[in-house]
Amino acid sequence: MLAFRTLLLPVKSLRWTLKVLDTPAPRVYSWNSRAESHPVGAEFIIMDKIEGVPLSQVWGNMKLPQKLQVLLAMTRLQKQWLSISFSHYGSLYYAGDVQPATVGSHYVKDGKAVKDSEFAIGPTTGRDWFDGGRSILDTERGPWASLTEYLQAVGTREMKATQTLKPPKQMALFCGPKLYRPDTEKKLTALAWYRQIVNSLIPKDTTITNPCLWHNDLHDDNIFVDPHNPEKITGIIDWQSCNIAPLFNHSPDPAFLDWDNGLEPETLDLAPKPKLSQLSSPEEKSAALREYTVQNVFIAWRKLMHAKNPDLYRVVEFRKTAAYGLIFLAHRMFEYGEAHFQSLLVDLKDTWADLPAVVTDDTPFPFDFSEVDFERIKLDSDGAVAGTELVAEVKETMGDLWPDKGFIEHERYE
Repeated sequence: MLAFRTLLLPVKSLRWTLKVLDTPAPRVYSWNSRAESHPVGAEFIIMDKIEGVPLSQVWGNMKLPQKLQVLLAMTRLQKQWLSISFSHYGSLYYAGDVQPATVGSHYVKDGKAVKDSEFAIGPTTGRDWFDGGRSILDTERGPWASLTEYLQAVGTREMKATQTLKPPKQMALFCGPKLYRPDTEKKLTALAWYRQIVNSLIPKDTTITNPCLWHNDLHDDNIFVDPHNPEKITGIIDWQSCNIAPLFNHSPDPAFLDWDNGLEPETLDLAPKPKLSQLSSPEEKSAALREYTVQNVFIAWRKLMHAKNPDLYRVVEFRKTAAYGLIFLAHRMFEYGEAHFQSLLVDLKDTWADLPAVVTDDTPFPFDFSEVDFERIKLDSDGAVAGTELVAEVKETMGDLWPDKGFIEHERYE
């Protein structure tokens, strides 16, 4: 069933992308998602090869005006994606492949509900529902008609993963003596707290809670451009993990911008040019110029988003809040996050009445933490922060040799 869904999704997403979202993607000619039903005896897709070259081959040599044109093109594409929302959270399927059919399944364009007999919304195939061994979990996968149902299902999923699956290898933080160590009971406690307050975390702004289809993996090998005119995007590949989720759960920033997500810019002001005369070595000057360029290209991207896609920029603003931080950490509680979650929840007590979903100032904060609880949570949080900082130091020291996603290129193995 997993192979069937992971194959079916790119087919439907690609055809939907070409048909409705007006986004350049490979055209599918033939496909089979059930190995036993075809003489080939395997799942397959036959599709166009995208014209052009990966952005990774040219981005480093492009001049700033050319890079800005790529950002403008990406802004226009995301504006197209924003123009469509759906009736349910889940994933796209052909109608004949979803049984039973989702009642009332439709999409909304220009404020009008559109029913398309060709497609239906079915169980999600979002990456977070399959990573870390979650594919084998017996858990509800949608589709969901309400955001509350969707977010509660996330909590249930993480509880089942924590209770039944082998703990995954840690890549976000080091654990050990004097550092935080993941704890099953603390994870389950944090998830119980999350499920208790999740309704209060949901923003009232329906623009950022609407179910949207999005490409969340826009790194420079998934975007193709014209080699003779590299500011022109010729196609986008790797749609298999696209799913219909609340807009705030989708990534507003393309990965090819190479921005460190841990350093959210405080303003949209451009960074000042570095004083190269104060740097001694050519390597230091080159690194300073690169950081300056990366920062300002990213700020330029955010400025474009703010001006051209203000609805998407609201996601950026929501992601700065404690409410989003708690939702984000709950999504990955099985891998990590309970220490930060509990610390963030303690801090939430002071701003509880400011949450949009807390109806009146008389609605009490639902938890009563003792001084012992405060001390324990602070100790865990400090240990987790230290473990995260240690990972950052090692990554900086190793540079390109850091095994991203747990692997290293063949040519660098030695």
